[in-house]
Amino acid sequence: MSPMDPGMQQLWIISLVVAVVVVIVVAVLLEMIVRTARDIRGAVHSIWIGGKRIAGNTVTIALLRETNNIAGLILGSASEIAKASSRIRQLTGGNT
Repeated sequence: MSPMDPGMQQLWIISLVVAVVVVIVVAVLLEMIVRTARDIRGAVHSIWIGGKRIAGNTVTIALLRETNNIAGLILGSASEIAKASSRIRQLTGGNT
């Protein structure tokens, strides 16, 4: 092998040092990205669980609305029955 020019050798050494520094910086940045992604995944999981709980609780609100509607219909029917019973009682003289 022929000896390398000292200037060329110094350029190679500088290039290798820069490459090693770049690799280290990239590795650190990738590790930071991975940790941040894990943190985000944990937060998303917490939000998902909270959302499912909220959805489970709000389903009952829709059911309560339906129950209130049905109760209103029943109340209307009961009111009509009470009126009819009152008329029958009046017509029969209250002897039932």
